[in-house]
This record gives sequence, C-alpha cells and structure tokens, in this order.
Amino acid sequence: MKKKLLLIAMVALMFSCSSPLDKKFNEETAKEDIQTIKDKIDSTELQLLAGSMIRLKFQDKKLEDMTYAEILEDGKKWKAEQEKIEAEQKALAEKAAREEAKRIKKLTEAVIVSCFEKGYTEVDYQDYITYKFVIQNKSDKAIRAVKGGITFTNLFDEEIKSLNFVYDQPIPAGQEVNWNATTDYNQFMDDDKTLKNKDLKDLKIVWKPEKVIFEDGTTLE
Repeated sequence: MKKKLLLIAMVALMFSCSSPLDKKFNEETAKEDIQTIKDKIDSTELQLLAGSMIRLKFQDKKLEDMTYAEILEDGKKWKAEQEKIEAEQKALAEKAAREEAKRIKKLTEAVIVSCFEKGYTEVDYQDYITYKFVIQNKSDKAIRAVKGGITFTNLFDEEIKSLNFVYDQPIPAGQEVNWNATTDYNQFMDDDKTLKNKDLKDLKIVWKPEKVIFEDGTTLE
C-alpha cells in the first residue's frame, strides 16, 4: 500500500512540475496558455513565441502537433537564421560601399567639377536655369570626355535637384575649363523653383563622377 501511495505521489509531482511550455498548442485555450507561460519566460522569448505562432500559422504549419516549447524553439532557430542573413547582407553592403568609395575617390582624383555661378534667363518664351561650371583635369593625361552627376543640396545636405553631367570637349592634362550650361525651368516643379530662388552661397554642389575617357583611348569608371 505504501509503494502504491508513493507511486501516485511521484506521478502527481511529475505533472505538477511540468512546464506549461510542454503543453500542446490549442487554439481554443491559447490565450489562457500564453497567460500562464508568460510567467515562465522573459518578455523577449514571449514576443518570439507569439511571433512564431503567427508565422507558422501563415506557413500552414499544424500547430496542434507542436508544444509551445517546440514553437518557441522553432522561433529561436528562425531568428538565428534571420540574424545570419542580416549579418551577411550588412557585410555585403559594407563591402560594396567601400568599393564604391574607392571608385569615386579614384575618379575624383582624375577630374573634379563645380558650379561657380547660377542664374535664370528667358529665351523665346522659354525659361531656363543657367549654370557656369568649372572642370579641372587633375590627371597627367588629356581628357576627351567626362560623365557624371551634379547634385544641388541645401546647407543641411537635403537634395534639391540632380543633373546629368556630360562634357565632351578636350581638357589638357592639369588644366581647367569653364562651361556654360542650361536646364529647362518648370515653374510647377518644386525642385526647379527652389533651385532658381536659392543663392549659390546657400547651396552645396556634390560632384559624382561616373566615367572619364582620355585622349589616348583609356577610360576610368
């Protein structure tokens, strides 16, 4: 009789000590189950458990075959995989950014462009924003053509307008040339209106070179 009572006590103790996480998922009691579980795990794991239930449901997984512990473990594995992917993406983006910075530096060491005057004019009922650019060949080879972009920003580095820049006249090595250019002005475009009305001293000019063709046929891009 004593052995029988001891066995019953051990079984009761096992059930009383079992974790609520070991219970199978049940949609009808899920709300109450979560309330019980939240006292057994931290807030991060609780959010992960709830998120995993939603994710697995959208993936048509049969949650009723899983315990809450198994759902949480699945969430931990998924989170680890996502963090690994994010780390790889970050490393790849950083590598690309470094390579792009090197490329821009190399091009900027060859040629640099800036705007030293900006104005406005009307010709034959057409309105234009006018620019005077200076292009400096910093290389030791004559340049045949230059392609890139000019971005005008305000003093807080917020973009106002970007222009495609192409100059296809020779520039001797180590020399500078000035170039007059225009763009159509549209009074209904906010960027045009802002650029027209801003004084050059209140603007920043960002030069982003794309390609340089030298007189000897070589290129830099």
